Amino acid sequence: MNNYNFLRTQNSIPSLWDHGTGFDQNLQNSVLYNLNNNASTVTDVLTEYNVNRAIRNNYQNLNFKFDIDFKLHVMEHFRKYTTHPTIEYKNFVCSFNGNDHVGRKLLTATLHKFGYFNTDYCTKHFEINNDELSGYVKDYMPMQQNFYNKFFLVKDGDFTRVINKTSRVDLDHSQNIHNLESILTQSFLHIVSESLSTSYYPFVTEKFLYSVVTRGLFLTNGQPGWHAHLEKYYGFLKYTQIFDYTFDTIENPLERMVTLMSMLSKFKILSPLDWHDLYLLELDTIEYNYDHYFSGRCQEWLIQHQNDN
Repeated sequence: MNNYNFLRTQNSIPSLWDHGTGFDQNLQNSVLYNLNNNASTVTDVLTEYNVNRAIRNNYQNLNFKFDIDFKLHVMEHFRKYTTHPTIEYKNFVCSFNGNDHVGRKLLTATLHKFGYFNTDYCTKHFEINNDELSGYVKDYMPMQQNFYNKFFLVKDGDFTRVINKTSRVDLDHSQNIHNLESILTQSFLHIVSESLSTSYYPFVTEKFLYSVVTRGLFLTNGQPGWHAHLEKYYGFLKYTQIFDYTFDTIENPLERMVTLMSMLSKFKILSPLDWHDLYLLELDTIEYNYDHYFSGRCQEWLIQHQNDN
């Protein structure tokens, strides 16, 4: 894919569209690299990222402007969704995995290995195979490939080939929330499968809001620091009474995923009644996040903190 497909023009200003291929460990982005090197003067560029000082220093010829109007639009998707089914746990984890990015292939594989992938509550719109998965493990953990293979390579041939979808309309979140509400409210935890989770800088989309508006618990398989970033720039609180967010600080995507899965293993053995009791421990935070969204405070917070570094 031509990287410039991720570069658009908005009001005569270059705009890095969507995740724009993400950032590597050195916080380099190929699209921004080309734009920076071809700029004869300092050039404004719109981006959906709340970029930090390190990224700004990497691109001295670019003046980053946060695309606040687009982000505020994204945050409006669920505004009219004000009633959800009663929380009634029947399942441990739900997770929705659409396009076949590397991060989603690895996530669905490790969910399966840990026994969390219930086909009635989790989706996978693509096939996977062990040769492919082993190659990804080698790319990210070359010195520990044999060890990490154990957490991603799958033996179940049916699982690798299965295309497991649920009713959804592309880019229509106002409809999709109705299609997914029962799955969300019957699951103890929603593992948000964020866009481009193998990138090294947080990129926040609307996916976590599916849990916020249904008063559910969520953890995100995103980039390092994703949860801290969400709290800083968007004002949504973490569920620290029950979850250990150490995984959020880990840079390597495979190590981060396995740490997340391992942290959740203690909850897997509990009963639905136990899950509900834990849910009640976080009820104040759940209600805070719900009100933070529907009161409009999250939009105000985003405007106020958009340029924090």
